[in-house]
Amino acid sequence: MGVVSRAAGRTHPFVGRADVLARVDGLRAAAGSGSLAVVVVEGDVGIGKTALAEAASRAAATDGWTVVWVQGVDSDAALAYAGLLDLTSKLRPWLPAVPESQRSALTGALGWTPAELDGERFQVFAATLALLAAAAEVHPLLVIVDDVQWLDRESADAILFAARRATRDRLVLLLTRRRGVAAPVSLEGCTVDRLDGLRVEDATLLLGPGYAPGVVTRLAADTGGNPLALLECDRLLSAVERSGAADLPRALPVPERLARIYGEELADLAPEARFAVRLAAASHDQAVGPVVAALDAARLDAHACLDEAWGVVRSIDGRFVFRHPLMRFVAWNRATATERRQAHAALAAVLPAGPARTWHRAETVVGYDSALSAELAAAADLDRSRRGYAAASAASERAARLTPEEPLAARLLASAAEDAYLAGDGERARQLAAEVLDRTTEPAPRATVLLTLGLLEQRTGTFLRARELLAQVSEIADGQLRIRGLVELAHLCYVFDDRAGAAAAADRAVRAADPADPEQVMLASYLSGASQAFSGRFEDGAALVGRALRLLETEPSLRDDPRQLPITLMTTYWLRDPRYEVDGVSILQIVLRRIAAARERGALGPLAVGLSLASGGLAVFGDHVRAYAMAGEAVDLLDALGYPVEPGVAHEILAVECAARGRHAESTAMLRRAEEIMHRTGFTELRPHLAHAVIDCALSRGDLAQVVAVAEDQIHRFGGGGRQLEPLGVAAWLVQAYVGLGRDAAARDLARRHLELNAGAGHPYVAGMVARCQALVADDLADAESEFERAIACQSEVGDRAELGRTRLLYGMRLRRAGQRVAARVQLREAAAEFTAVDHLAWAERAAGELTATGERVRSRRRPVTLALSSQETRVALLVAQGMTNREVATALFLSPKTVEHHLGSVLRKRGLRSRTELAREMAAVSGE
Repeated sequence: MGVVSRAAGRTHPFVGRADVLARVDGLRAAAGSGSLAVVVVEGDVGIGKTALAEAASRAAATDGWTVVWVQGVDSDAALAYAGLLDLTSKLRPWLPAVPESQRSALTGALGWTPAELDGERFQVFAATLALLAAAAEVHPLLVIVDDVQWLDRESADAILFAARRATRDRLVLLLTRRRGVAAPVSLEGCTVDRLDGLRVEDATLLLGPGYAPGVVTRLAADTGGNPLALLECDRLLSAVERSGAADLPRALPVPERLARIYGEELADLAPEARFAVRLAAASHDQAVGPVVAALDAARLDAHACLDEAWGVVRSIDGRFVFRHPLMRFVAWNRATATERRQAHAALAAVLPAGPARTWHRAETVVGYDSALSAELAAAADLDRSRRGYAAASAASERAARLTPEEPLAARLLASAAEDAYLAGDGERARQLAAEVLDRTTEPAPRATVLLTLGLLEQRTGTFLRARELLAQVSEIADGQLRIRGLVELAHLCYVFDDRAGAAAAADRAVRAADPADPEQVMLASYLSGASQAFSGRFEDGAALVGRALRLLETEPSLRDDPRQLPITLMTTYWLRDPRYEVDGVSILQIVLRRIAAARERGALGPLAVGLSLASGGLAVFGDHVRAYAMAGEAVDLLDALGYPVEPGVAHEILAVECAARGRHAESTAMLRRAEEIMHRTGFTELRPHLAHAVIDCALSRGDLAQVVAVAEDQIHRFGGGGRQLEPLGVAAWLVQAYVGLGRDAAARDLARRHLELNAGAGHPYVAGMVARCQALVADDLADAESEFERAIACQSEVGDRAELGRTRLLYGMRLRRAGQRVAARVQLREAAAEFTAVDHLAWAERAAGELTATGERVRSRRRPVTLALSSQETRVALLVAQGMTNREVATALFLSPKTVEHHLGSVLRKRGLRSRTELAREMAAVSGE
């Protein structure tokens, strides 16, 4: 296999990289199997990254694959979606296959259509996924991103998001990256092949005939086997030197010396040709047209200039390609500051109005330029409207550097910090925020960056530091910014079990809220109600939280805003009543409608947080199928978005639901991740909500010893509150564990204390747990039956079939031990049916085992644990059951149609179903619709 060398116009064999190329080919062979098909080739300058990508491209094309190249260019890094524009332009024939809302977001971001001011950048990510998936349906697709370290962040985010979600499509992503230069996004989880120098035998093949063995050995040693350096030797050495008949030069072109050698080559060019090379190096998109226009404007012979520069840079398909990227780097970095400004000015003079022209003009300025500062600020607004937050941050920062007005500069830098945070660039956000805090005392920009830092700490730092920062925001901010800070501060108070802090934040929000602003009124009402519920005054709190929910549903500006999704879902937590309605619409219907609206808008940030919160609320409501689906989706989206800290409990809910289905390895992994998140946020002790998940998973595994250890520790540290914030609520699990371990005295004592603390409990869940504990410790069978029946009545009112199944299971076990086998079978059959209805197959197996112990022969049609649906399969099944097509489901879940097709087939197989109609009937029964 040959490759055209960029160093000379001759063909050289592709050598020394067969193992890496084989891995790429292996990925292509396995593409669509469900694994991440992304490989990163990393190495030093000239090590052969691009040559390997070219070889992979040729192999793929030979096999019938579509190959698309995207070239990272450092000067394009500040232009939002520059790389994605290149990719999309090449795949434009498949654009009609992208769902309309996503297509609109993509074309708006690329500047092909007007940008939607209320659009979401994640819609662009979803559109990229849909576009790549559509192209891959026609022919397998290899996307090559060369020099990914220079790709703009928005494009890198979109392409990586698509690759991570399209694991069932014939799609492979090959990235090349220069060693020591960070990529704009995390490449965690991707296969990384680090290229080293060639061995002597490979260097011999690369150099070809005419070289004495000793000469090749020295060249390989002195160049470190660097292919570019070896090829430069081939170009510079004479035939006599190659044969060994003459000594080799002392200064061979080893990688460290290549820049100097390239610099000397550039210096030999005529001044006009060097000017042409500088223009090509300065060009944002490497297009030939603007460079030729700039040369013409300078009254130079463009063709003569470019002909002389042909050995350095040449035009291919309307774009400039340097002999090697290092040559472009040297051409630009050897230029003086004046020469660079001249190149930028020449290009700005011939370009039409737009971001590229603005940036070229900005690079010509030394000192201040208020007019250009305003132009860059406007460019930042445009980038922000296209959800190009990284580009908006860069433009705002440059605008700040160009204005002599210090207050304006501080505000622009604050915007740059906020945009950097929204782009996911936490380090840049911190640096810009620190500069704002150092250079101004003005409250508004300080409050903006303190809020940004507080939110950043919640995502990637510690909750303790986040609380400190948000407390500062609440002191100096005013208006909506102050309310936002107080909302975030109150939520952290809940995490820290700080009732006084939550109440203080709510009081300040009530005083600060502008009565003319529906959002501020809603948030103040929500905070006030939540703080009262948090303090145990549930009825008073419910009235205020209900008022907030009514505003969320009736005020158009709030009803249609996906950013309000997390607050909407938090209202359900404090209301704690699945029967609550607003104008005849149940709280569950409100939640599902808002989640669907966020999906349609592509609001993945609010959606990920909202799904996490919703999964916890649905689990409390007893809707375990949807809780399982939403928790899994939240975890997937949080991973895809790179959020290391989760603001909800999705990992915990997913762990509990997996354990109940017998998926214990997955459950353990989720608990481990939840604990990692807890430690990352600054906690060392097991927090109650995570402890509840650990206990529940241990019960599903039958590990009563762990239930005892964790529950007793919670009582010692935190008082052992329960899921409904009821005192000593962990007794609901601990009494059961004590009885199972034969610790009857401890069980009776704990059940007595639990009853005393919760006597007259108004919530049916709590009353049911009190009755169940009393049933477990009752000496007399009649008393036990009475308490079990009371527990069943309460839990039937709640509607939690899983908890009802557990009560019936315990009831049946007590009856069996008392010799009441016939009565026991009734309860155990009901228990198995309840568990099967919510897909809790591990518990259904346990009930089946107890039935067998009564002497009843369990039907062989029982669904085994191995056929429990995964969370993603459950998501697909729920949406297919609503009548959606595969493509509609793919759009809703930000997956590819191939992935949906795979999961639907798995669902039908596991359930033993033959059609979507049969699936709809079954899922309607499971989800209670």
